[in-house]
Amino acid sequence: MGLTANDLTDVIAGFLLVDKKPTELNPRTAKKNTDKRIFLSDYELRKMIIQGEKILRVPSNAIISPLSLDWIDFNGIEIIYGD
Repeated sequence: MGLTANDLTDVIAGFLLVDKKPTELNPRTAKKNTDKRIFLSDYELRKMIIQGEKILRVPSNAIISPLSLDWIDFNGIEIIYGD
């Protein structure tokens, strides 16, 4: 499990478009984006996990950093995607 080309595109576009509002980009298709993806780093995942648990629940639209995936694999933690 890793980042796909679409995941990388979402991350890069998020950084490039952070200062622009949807109405500035295209006024005709200005909609509220409710399916925005969340990026979870190693630090955030360590805060989310309960001490002694081997299961980590993350949102279904989460992007997990490669360093975090290594940490999760090393500790034998199971990731459950869901809301």
